[in-house]
Amino acid sequence: MSVHLVKFLIFFALYLVNTSIILIFFFRIISIIINPLVVAPFCFAILTYFNHTSEKKDLIFFISLIFSNLLPTLTIIYYKHKGKIDSLDAPKKEQRIQLLAIAATYYAFGFIILEYLGAPPIVRGLMFCYAINTAIVWKITMYWKISIHMIGLGGPITALWLVGYELPLVMGITIVLVAMSRIILKAHTATQVIAGTILAMSLAYIELILLFL
Repeated sequence: MSVHLVKFLIFFALYLVNTSIILIFFFRIISIIINPLVVAPFCFAILTYFNHTSEKKDLIFFISLIFSNLLPTLTIIYYKHKGKIDSLDAPKKEQRIQLLAIAATYYAFGFIILEYLGAPPIVRGLMFCYAINTAIVWKITMYWKISIHMIGLGGPITALWLVGYELPLVMGITIVLVAMSRIILKAHTATQVIAGTILAMSLAYIELILLFL
């Protein structure tokens, strides 16, 4: 084997390693940025400020933000501080069960308050979806680690689509990127990711169409 061939193989191996590191870093960023706690307030903001003409927009969004983001985030941070979860992502399914039950409770209270305030149907409907679907995921997670990232993305995308934000390319790319990130980071199998996506979009569509739209 010539010296030049050895050098080529070494450089090629280093290239593969560096590429792998860059890809993992890229998908880790995707997983952090496009996660349920970020997607929820972003979606509620669109549905609140750009989809109706209520005089209570700020209050409605504030309630949505508290119950879909702030309270769940603070709870996760508290659990991490107490050592009840290994990381903020709660990688083990056993660590997610109690957090999911608490989150479902937050969403339920959020829905009740939004109902009292007379929030637009799509806003109330999305919070309802969060409450019911998180409760369903809580039950599933007792036996199987379904992808919460995909659950938390599928519902909002369905809600946005139903009120006219039909952006198949953007939505499709977002779903694929998040799905790939969860698989490449070894957080989930392809089956868990696909199941989370289908379950979230199916449930959200049925709940919103039958009960709120």
